[in-house]
Amino acid sequence: MDIYLIRHTRPDLGPGICYGQLDVALAPDCEGDIAAVSARLGAAAGAPVVTPSTQRCRRLADALAAVRASRVVVEERLRELDFGEWEGLPWDEIPRVQTDVWTRDIWNQAAPGGESYAALHERVAAAWETLEARADPVLLVVAPAGPLRTLLTVALDLPPDAFMRMHLDYGGIAKLCDSTGGWRLDFSNR
Repeated sequence: MDIYLIRHTRPDLGPGICYGQLDVALAPDCEGDIAAVSARLGAAAGAPVVTPSTQRCRRLADALAAVRASRVVVEERLRELDFGEWEGLPWDEIPRVQTDVWTRDIWNQAAPGGESYAALHERVAAAWETLEARADPVLLVVAPAGPLRTLLTVALDLPPDAFMRMHLDYGGIAKLCDSTGGWRLDFSNR
């Protein structure tokens, strides 16, 4: 099985805004970015596209599925980290005392009303088990960066905090291949 992990393209947000589960649209000029992602993926005809229902992921997923005559499978466990009360606020307007507590231990701390990275890891790891059990020879997964980085750490059996050292560009693609003895990363940010 080959699994392509695809980060949504650039969202319609200004710089410096905290967003995770905030349901933001893609940038108004996203059509060219979507076409570029589709071209880099190649054929993958009939490959199901798994995505959370947030519009920034769903728009790209729907476009990829339409080109490939495939279907979209909604998987809410692939939603981004919940930043709770911080969602939609400029980072520089969030009280420093709150962000200081969070940044000292982002694995276990959560924004007020949000979730920790440990909680994100747990739900995404459960989603990985479902993805891995599918019988599809090729699977496309469109999601935000946090869940995609977590999928990579789980698939590659890396320490959970390794996700912090990974970067995925908007519209970037990483490819996981099921090989003898486990999963291997073929490429990232293509």
